[in-house]
Amino acid sequence: MSADLRPPSQADSSESADFCLTPEEIARGRQAFEGCLETFKAGDPRRLAEEALDILAAVISGGVCAGQDFPWQQVRGYHAALTLSIVREPGSPSRIEALLCRHDDTRKFQQVADRYAPKQIQRMNNCLKKIAEECKRLGFMEESEPETDNPAARSKSAQQRQVGEGEVRALIAASLMDSTCQGPRDALMIGLAFAGGLRTVDLVNLNLDNMHFDAKSGRVSVKFKAPGAKRARHIPLPNDQLIALEDWLAARGRDAGPLFCPTARSAEVNVKRMTAAQMRELCELRSEQAGVTPFAPNDLARSGLLGGDTSKRKRRPADRQTAQSSASPLYGSDPDAEQEDEQTAARIHFPYRARPSL
Repeated sequence: MSADLRPPSQADSSESADFCLTPEEIARGRQAFEGCLETFKAGDPRRLAEEALDILAAVISGGVCAGQDFPWQQVRGYHAALTLSIVREPGSPSRIEALLCRHDDTRKFQQVADRYAPKQIQRMNNCLKKIAEECKRLGFMEESEPETDNPAARSKSAQQRQVGEGEVRALIAASLMDSTCQGPRDALMIGLAFAGGLRTVDLVNLNLDNMHFDAKSGRVSVKFKAPGAKRARHIPLPNDQLIALEDWLAARGRDAGPLFCPTARSAEVNVKRMTAAQMRELCELRSEQAGVTPFAPNDLARSGLLGGDTSKRKRRPADRQTAQSSASPLYGSDPDAEQEDEQTAARIHFPYRARPSL
């Protein structure tokens, strides 16, 4: 979300909290919501469209908002791509039904299928596009904003820029939807680049023996020594990256050599070092799938550790850095319950992560 939509005191806050819920923004979202529904025929088409928007709002807000109370004008391409990837997951209908019941205590929990039907997902995608068009018509969204995953509307040449945490989560989600062994490999590389501040040259030069298991803590980390550094540092892997690592090693094997390797068309892994060009192609592919504006591969490392300062290597303040090292780029970090209660009134955290109580 752009800084001009945030309260002044929160303009520099982490993009893991993407949406601003001021009364003005909610009023705009409601106007867009009602205008979008008017484009559907009365009866079942309009009712089904309203249900689709309610589901999407529940996923993005974690059950805080229904469709009419959500700031739709703030949705961007990477939000839409990641939302659709979440609703495609097995078991998502029951989790989302629980969120809808959480928002409306008069709603009774309904038994639902394990997956949404392709027709339902297509309807959600169409509703996202229609409500974005309505936001543009009302002047709430600039014509140049990439509101949906439209690769033709994006520049083919990646310019140096800061990559937001929401975009990184969308890139990882797009990678994990890939059923080939490239999916977990790409998710792990993108996550390490952003959370660990590893540049392309650092990633492609990692070897299998850079993986380190601490028997005392039971944690797995990547041992990395930057050129010219006196000591190596350990980059801990959160749960989603551990899963990606296990899936990738199941395909790659445990032979010594480069950690990240290219794959052939037959899905066979060639245990040899990847090139910078292959890393660039990887980023272009995942950005197109996730609806994220193109970026240079090293922008991930720069955005993760430099906090947007591209002129000189500077770490974030200690509290931000600690939170970054322990957070998952895909799911973000859970704030304390008291802080969450205070923040919910003004901001929504994205994407939705099912709480243990569900």
